Amino acid sequence: MSAWKRRVVSLWSALSVLTLAAPAMAGSNDLELSRFATFNDTTDESGCTETCGFAEPDDQLFYDLSRDLGQVMAPRFVAPSETLGQAGFAVMFMGSLSAIPHNERHWQEGVRDRNPESTLFTGHLQVRKGLPFSFEVAGNLGYLYDSEMFTMGADVRWALNEGFYYFPDVGVRGTVNTVVGARELNMVNVGWDVSASKSFALGGVMALTPYVGFQQLYVISSSRVLNAYPEDPRPPQFNPDSPGQVFAPEFVFSQEQIQINRFLGGLRMHVWILNFTLEAVFSDTVQQYTFAGGVDF
Repeated sequence: MSAWKRRVVSLWSALSVLTLAAPAMAGSNDLELSRFATFNDTTDESGCTETCGFAEPDDQLFYDLSRDLGQVMAPRFVAPSETLGQAGFAVMFMGSLSAIPHNERHWQEGVRDRNPESTLFTGHLQVRKGLPFSFEVAGNLGYLYDSEMFTMGADVRWALNEGFYYFPDVGVRGTVNTVVGARELNMVNVGWDVSASKSFALGGVMALTPYVGFQQLYVISSSRVLNAYPEDPRPPQFNPDSPGQVFAPEFVFSQEQIQINRFLGGLRMHVWILNFTLEAVFSDTVQQYTFAGGVDF
């Protein structure tokens, strides 16, 4: 790679990292999953001298939030079906708007700000490397703005057909990422997709490449230990002589495995070593719109 190309890549990478590495602090989009349970106070009926009772979690609220948040934090596509080629290398920065059902109870109760915005903004950095035999790999970093939540992940893509004049390129991809920085949540997103694209040259100056695809996303989530009655700092209390006298405010949500079908479409414009991409992804509950810009060689 020539010196000027290295400078372009270095500048673009530094700008992307600085943007994603904005100071992380607790924000209105951070989670408050303890609100997904009520504390059943049994003090009067059990004859306790101190507060007695137990947590009653709502599993449906946790399922709904996991389904939506998994899509917000999932890896982006933002590329046609063709690969970079054996020596190819690309760096891409993207911003994404995810339209969520913010008036639903799982969003109203599940985030620190009880009145979340109708769209959530995420920033992403992606680095891709071409491999022999029409394969390529990618690493991804993402951040949900106004929160402490990041994502880290990787992709593998294989072009089943690419470079023929009269036939579209066809590719398949596998993705995985994990959410970090969420104090109350464990989440991993795993998915596969298939896509088709066709590039059209315009005057030998630029190329436009529309693409469409289908993705099957699996959101795997569980909670850490939560407390439905944080007003009382005591640890759980149990009286073996009086089973009804119990103070059990702590609870967990067991692992959920949620399958989501999504459809996507986009358009890439490639000029010189620069490329710009617009993409839309649709599902039953979350719609995403992404603008990406980057360099590739």
